[in-house]
Amino acid sequence: MSGRNCPEDVETFNVEIDDVRFMLIDPPRDIFSKRKYVYMGQSVVGRLLEHFMQEKGLAKRRHKLVLLMPPEKITPNLSQELEAALDRFAATKIQDNRNEMAAIRRRGILQIPYALIFLGTSIGFALLLGSEIITNLPPVMANVLSEGLFIVGWVAMWGPLDTLLFGRFPLMAENRALEALERMTIEIRPRQSE
Repeated sequence: MSGRNCPEDVETFNVEIDDVRFMLIDPPRDIFSKRKYVYMGQSVVGRLLEHFMQEKGLAKRRHKLVLLMPPEKITPNLSQELEAALDRFAATKIQDNRNEMAAIRRRGILQIPYALIFLGTSIGFALLLGSEIITNLPPVMANVLSEGLFIVGWVAMWGPLDTLLFGRFPLMAENRALEALERMTIEIRPRQSE
């Protein structure tokens, strides 16, 4: 499977495939195969999504998948049926990702108050240890504990903030790749006898 640009700025992927099931199901891995999706043990769609997630400007590009199949396995309207099946797959996965993004946002929002309480408590103890109110601790030890509590408090904030601010980015990138998959056209051609 390799993408190449046609004169009309359509990236075309030519894929030899023996069975349409390998569009979504991983084939058995065969290191002697000349087909990337087979020796990598990935479905054709999985391989395409991996490519799309690394590509820039997906929304502005058009893509075409040319499936080279054994002539006896090609049926009338197979390309339209495959496009409809991939559209259903992509739409379902996009909705699943949107639901997961909403769950990530809820989880981040629910964690923030606990993290703020922990941060406030840590800073309070750090200030208490850093002041000269506690006199029975050596100054070096009080300073180390004080600075350590500041660090622990801010580290506790990292998880909820990371979840809230950055947890959705991988799912958003996957949705962009899935949208490109939805827009992709499929053409089926008979494969030459080997």
